Amino acid sequence: MEASDTEVKKAYYKLAAKYHPDHLSPEMKKQFLPYFLKVTRAYLTLKEQKKRNEYIRQCNLGIFEEDKEKDRRNSREKLFEQGLKYLMADPVRSSRYLRKASNLERSNETYKSYYGLSLILSGRDNKGLDMCLEAVLHQESAEHHINLAKCYAKLGQYRNALNHSQKALRLDKNHLEARKFTEELKNHTGIRKFFKR
Repeated sequence: MEASDTEVKKAYYKLAAKYHPDHLSPEMKKQFLPYFLKVTRAYLTLKEQKKRNEYIRQCNLGIFEEDKEKDRRNSREKLFEQGLKYLMADPVRSSRYLRKASNLERSNETYKSYYGLSLILSGRDNKGLDMCLEAVLHQESAEHHINLAKCYAKLGQYRNALNHSQKALRLDKNHLEARKFTEELKNHTGIRKFFKR
């Protein structure tokens, strides 16, 4: 808030270079265009003294805090959706998005559970299994149990996998994925097909 005009301008050019849509892949453009627009709006506000003073006054009153949290939540949700999109087809790519979402909201056990599953699917077994177990311990849900079941199945531990898929069904008897996965586990020759989807 005490930055000089030169410092504001220098910071703007640095951030604009980083987030400018022309420097990004088409997929990353969608993700980072909102950041570029925010940086530009911030610069246009801070470069004029009258606007800057009004912004500082509003910050001191806490007016922007709610908007910041809303933006953070939207960012986390977008990263999570991207991670789910690539989970089975490209687990390494998926894990990058899910790691970011999980790091942005460490208390979200669902993000942690899916991040753990993506790590298992991309060959990082120990860390992935630990994360899925932790998610189930902190927040028991059908979704977390089915992710843990998939982890165990991927590791060839079919008895543990079946145990957790059945727990998922006990928690939510209408969980279609848990029902289908439980049937496949009972005849685990079909499990390989599940991971090739």
